[in-house]
Parts: sequence; C-alpha cells; structure tokens
Amino acid sequence: MKYGLSVAVLFVLGNFVAACDDPATTAEVTTGTLRDSAEQVIYGVRAVVAHSGLRRGELTADTALSLDAATRFELRGIRVQFTSTLGRPLGLLTTREGTFWLNTPLLETRGTATIASDTSGRRISGGWVRYDVSANRLVSDSPFVGTGQGRRLSGVGFTADPGLFTIKCAKQCSGSLTP
Repeated sequence: MKYGLSVAVLFVLGNFVAACDDPATTAEVTTGTLRDSAEQVIYGVRAVVAHSGLRRGELTADTALSLDAATRFELRGIRVQFTSTLGRPLGLLTTREGTFWLNTPLLETRGTATIASDTSGRRISGGWVRYDVSANRLVSDSPFVGTGQGRRLSGVGFTADPGLFTIKCAKQCSGSLTP
C-alpha cells in the first residue's frame, strides 16, 4: 500500500514539474528600459545653458537620465528659457522629451516642440527641433507652423534664432511672418 501511494505522489509531482516547463506558463521576459541603463536618475533638473563663457539661457526638466559617463542626458518635461548675453529673456522652448549632449553641445527634442518669443511676439510649433548651443541656432527638418502679429508661416524645416527674429523656411513654404 505504501508503495502505491509513493508512486502516485511521484506521478503527481512529476506532472507538476513538467507543467512548469510549458512555454505558456513560464514568466515572460521583458526588455530593459532606458531607466535601467541610466547611471543616475535626477528629478527637478535646473542647468545653465552656456558655451565659451556666454550664457544662452536656462534649461529645466522634470526628469533627467544620465547616460554615457554623464555626457548624454535623456530629459522629460523640458523648458529652455533663452536669454540674451545681458540676461534678458528672448524665448521659451517647451517640449515633452529630448536628449542633451554635453560634448557637442546640442539639445534634440522629440515630439511636438513649441518656441515662443518673449520679444517679437512670434511662435513656432512643430516636430523635431535641434538647438545648437555653440551656434545659438534652432534647426528643424519637420513640418512646422509659425504665427505672430496676425501672420502665419508654414512649411517643412526651418532655421531660427532663439528670439525668433529671423526665421528661414527650408521648403514647401507658405505665408510669411514679416509685415
């Protein structure tokens, strides 16, 4: 009788262990996220944007992920307040996320980015935008719409200064922001 009970218990345990190897019941392996690769996660970021001793503005972000030996930062909830060399406000760039490289120095936005001028009353909204800190220039190759003083400019790609005083449309341009 004991022998029969032992065989039954082994049979049940054997089926239980075999069922664990069934692919339908194994745990699913998930891929890592960028947060897993980050050297640091920083909340409430505030940094001066400068090049060669010239202050270009101030960058704030909700979150920054430090990557590549702190030379690349993945940012979320970005605001860049552009200023003149005297510290006067020129414009404000806002976007949901982007990447800042310290060694180049460049800020590339992802998703919709909006640049609003504090002085010229102009505003540009569009997709991907790159801010080259050393050249103090905004560049895009995505569709955009610019507005200001009852005027409208749209096209694909632009270059502009942070105060939006000079905006050059690259292609498929329609309208104008100059009176």
